[in-house]
Amino acid sequence: MIYQNDIIYFILTDRFYGRPNPAGLEGTDKNNPFSYHGGNLDGIMEKVPYLKKLGITALWITPVYLQMQSPRIKAQPYHGYWALDFNAVDPHLYIDNGKYPAGSKMYVKDLADRLHENGIKLILDMVVNHVGYDHPGTANAGPNPTPIRQHWFNQRGLDCSHNVIEGELAGLPDLDLDQLEVIDYQINTIASWIRETGIDCIRMDTAKHVERGFWNHFKNQIRGRFPEVSMLGEALVYNIDELTDYQKHWGFDSLFDFPVQQAMERVFVHGAGLTEFYSPFDVGAGIFERDTHYSNHNRLVSLLDNHDLPHRFITAALNSFGHDRRMAADILKLALTFMFTTRGIPQLYYGNEIGMEGGGDPDNRRDFEWEKIGPDNEVKPEYKLEKEIFDHTRKLISLRRQHEAFYSGSFVCLYVDYFLLACLSYSFDSVAVMLFHNGTLPMGDNVNIDIEHNNKIPARIKEKLRNSVLTCRLTGENVSVTDGSFKIRMGRKSAFVFMQSSL
Repeated sequence: MIYQNDIIYFILTDRFYGRPNPAGLEGTDKNNPFSYHGGNLDGIMEKVPYLKKLGITALWITPVYLQMQSPRIKAQPYHGYWALDFNAVDPHLYIDNGKYPAGSKMYVKDLADRLHENGIKLILDMVVNHVGYDHPGTANAGPNPTPIRQHWFNQRGLDCSHNVIEGELAGLPDLDLDQLEVIDYQINTIASWIRETGIDCIRMDTAKHVERGFWNHFKNQIRGRFPEVSMLGEALVYNIDELTDYQKHWGFDSLFDFPVQQAMERVFVHGAGLTEFYSPFDVGAGIFERDTHYSNHNRLVSLLDNHDLPHRFITAALNSFGHDRRMAADILKLALTFMFTTRGIPQLYYGNEIGMEGGGDPDNRRDFEWEKIGPDNEVKPEYKLEKEIFDHTRKLISLRRQHEAFYSGSFVCLYVDYFLLACLSYSFDSVAVMLFHNGTLPMGDNVNIDIEHNNKIPARIKEKLRNSVLTCRLTGENVSVTDGSFKIRMGRKSAFVFMQSSL
């Protein structure tokens, strides 16, 4: 089960790290961004000490299915989303240990066990919507290791831009999940992965393209039988009212918060106002003011970027500020601070913690830059900006894990204008005050932050803070609260995370 105090780390298995495979599989070419690069489950296990040092608590890996390799498609399915057999592990992703049959799910169980031994949960990416290009089942051809047959598919050639449910995504054959035979196959496939591997969470790919009737069977059978396994849905939509349906009606515990992801890029990279998140005078126009639309907004998953978005976050910052790496690093650190200290479960995309760059697909799927990491799993000192971002990220992870105000708190806006946002979050005795300044120049004067007269803060919390000293857990700076208010002046693209000095 994935909880609100978890920190998710997402990797493309093929691009993270690989131990040399004696099988010498064809198609591995690190110089070709559309080919396999050799990352595997064995490599992940070798890098568990790095993940543990970073402090993450849950690892999401891309699909492990045996992939369909079509001779007419130049790109290879290194990413795992073009399945041939939904019940076998692709040979590119494991080293044969002589103990298991080819494609055995036990290779994933070994990874899950290693992660669990180190306090890390495993999120397995699953696909039910489509199969790989030229799957033999589409023509009742052989060899076909699955029961998938021609009548299992929706209309071939219908694009998802014309029919989001039954149309084909990027031309991939679309399974008809209104048919009970197809539903039953995928439900039993999901159940077998859970039973045989011990995973903690399913990340369900392309949820918005799946027939809605499927989710009723999914809720009844998978959710009913495996309540200890979380369901994380990928619905790539930016409309809050549309996104909420997946949590309210279709059984997902968590969803990726693409509306907030988009807003973070607009604000921190492109200079939109912090009023995107909270509106002045509480008129309800801010994204966080609409959190009541969700059944649980604290279980949404926050992210800056991933493998499907058009660029990595820091690359967008570099492009917006004339490739000024100092400025881009400050923007990334500010955005990370915002993501880790506001509501939602943070998700890092591999390399965020060292400022990895990347443009459009496949450039946003580069190999992890292990050459920058030393044998002690720290960033090498010669990579100064990367080390600064890494240390900052690790500090944020530690801070979030230690204080429940960040993962189960009630959030209150104390002050907002175009460039400055001040929030307070409280959960029982855990209280934090977060300030974010998004200007490209330092603030010209002090701003007064009033806690005492905010009618959304309980008297108990006001009393706790009324005359106190707050310490920033990122910088060590102190501020004195006098009669329930304090003054603040901040530098460009900066953040403070204040807590009482005694906490």
